Amino acid sequence: MKRFQNRYPLFILFFTVFLPLTLFSEKIQGIYISRYVASSQRFYQLVERLKENNFNAVVIDMKYDYGDIAVKLDSTYSSINSYEQIKNIKEKLDTLKKLGIKPIARVVCFKDNILGKYENFRYAVKYSDGSLYRDLSDAIWVSPYSTFVQDYIIDVAKECAKLGFLEIQFDYVRFPTDGIKGTLVFPEKKNSSGFETIIDFLKRAYNELKPYGVDISCDVYGYTVWFDSLYLVNQNLDGMAIYADAIYPMVYPSHFSDSLYRSMGKEERTYRIIFESGIKSKRRIDRFKTKTILYLQDFTWKSSLMGKDYVNNQIKAAIDADVDGFILWNPSSKYSYFTLPEKINFLNYKKD
Repeated sequence: MKRFQNRYPLFILFFTVFLPLTLFSEKIQGIYISRYVASSQRFYQLVERLKENNFNAVVIDMKYDYGDIAVKLDSTYSSINSYEQIKNIKEKLDTLKKLGIKPIARVVCFKDNILGKYENFRYAVKYSDGSLYRDLSDAIWVSPYSTFVQDYIIDVAKECAKLGFLEIQFDYVRFPTDGIKGTLVFPEKKNSSGFETIIDFLKRAYNELKPYGVDISCDVYGYTVWFDSLYLVNQNLDGMAIYADAIYPMVYPSHFSDSLYRSMGKEERTYRIIFESGIKSKRRIDRFKTKTILYLQDFTWKSSLMGKDYVNNQIKAAIDADVDGFILWNPSSKYSYFTLPEKINFLNYKKD
């Protein structure tokens, strides 16, 4: 197991030996399911669509964008009060695994309204005048430097592993970027850079979670694979890949500058963004035996600029780039892909 050399108590080693490891032995093709849909009957309807289309992975919200969590923590965190249960989640995870669908827990890291308010905003990011920072979505952010914050996130991830998830996927594993109107102050700030702080957090998470037999992954901005380092967000692809089994670049064409590949037609531009993103990521992180799995766009924002059949076009580009899989993203978990008359996926598409 790469980069994992620490010693652990016998009960954890026993747990590791007898829990099946999923090491990305096949291409991943899946969807994201929000916590609301995961609690509803739509969950089972989506599972049927997954099986009909030979999809084999589902990303489920377990620590949500604004801080609610779908697992119970021990008394250490009883006063944070952020538990919001997903109905019959254990039964649903068992169903997914029996059907050969890998359950992946999405754990939002440093964007957290609930933890941000804890102990009179003790861990919240603020301005130098003491006022509270909120991003453009009105969200509070907590300090990536804080040991308590890191402990809390990792403990949520551990409970997800115990519940039966086979992969922990960290999202918002970065610094805040938008709506900044002054100098930000981060509680417990250390001498390490923002890049080092993010990588050190992933290192901690990797070493503490590996005994539970889960894969570790993280989401990164699409542009992170295009530059040596992405400043402000403090994401460095190569450094993060050292402590991840998979990296998920979020390469939605709508999120790239309209000027990128401006001279191309809509279809060609959409294809080229996905293809080049996949190639660039693999070129940098394959050496770490870290997989590239792309988040692709199945929502309509700026879709008029993406060309006809933009979902299939993205998937075709991902396959041509020989990445290790894709996840379709729609924040409402309503996927146009399943209604298309013809659908491309890894099993039915042959490269030219």
